[in-house]
Amino acid sequence: MLLHLKPLGLACPALLRALLMGLSLALCSAAAGAAQTVAICVGDFQPYNSPALPQGGPVIQIAVEAMHRSGYELKVEFMPWARVLKDGSEGRCGILGIWRNAERELIFDFSQPLIQQELGFFARRGSKHEYKDAAQLTELVIGVERGSYLPPLLTSKDLRFDPAGSLQKNLLKLARGRIDLAFGAKDAGLAGLEREPELKASVEWLSPGLERKDTHLAFAKTQAQARELLAAFDKGLLGMKADGSLRKILQAAKLDD
Repeated sequence: MLLHLKPLGLACPALLRALLMGLSLALCSAAAGAAQTVAICVGDFQPYNSPALPQGGPVIQIAVEAMHRSGYELKVEFMPWARVLKDGSEGRCGILGIWRNAERELIFDFSQPLIQQELGFFARRGSKHEYKDAAQLTELVIGVERGSYLPPLLTSKDLRFDPAGSLQKNLLKLARGRIDLAFGAKDAGLAGLEREPELKASVEWLSPGLERKDTHLAFAKTQAQARELLAAFDKGLLGMKADGSLRKILQAAKLDD
């Protein structure tokens, strides 16, 4: 809002000073009441977060509400996961929906968990692959998402990986016989199969999964206010758990298991 002040002349300097002081206080008050905007980078990862989902998906809904309760607003940008990691590690943005591992612990500070995801393999229907230990996987080609977390089973140097930009691309390569297994999150892969019936007819989830992994909001340790922002998020998230709003969002997205 713009305020237009008419010239008052030199006859009433006291009135002018009073008006200017009042204007200054009003502007300071408005600035203090305005929510700070926080940049967040996130991948397109249905059914958790995607520009194709209402309000960006349940993970974004949770994060937006948690930060809003602590007086912050989020500016969310979708981008490929490799770029998410690059921009986040350089402190340009926080990362939403990230898994923890030893390497990332050196770079980022993490929030309390938002949700938990089951990780494992997808395979062509009818295939009889064994994957109880790394030795059984050495003869197979495994599709992984470029820059993504890998569980301990997949850290052997003897394994053969075929990276792609997304889990969905790996599912397509799997259906075409270009890879033997595709590693990723169960719910994300199943959502991708539901969007493509022909793909669903030839690809399946291998149960049981390898592990369950918590997802977090993270900021680079070098980023200003990282700990302050994570504390604000954790406070808002705790309130959402207490009043049931977190569960309500997950139930609406059919992720409350």
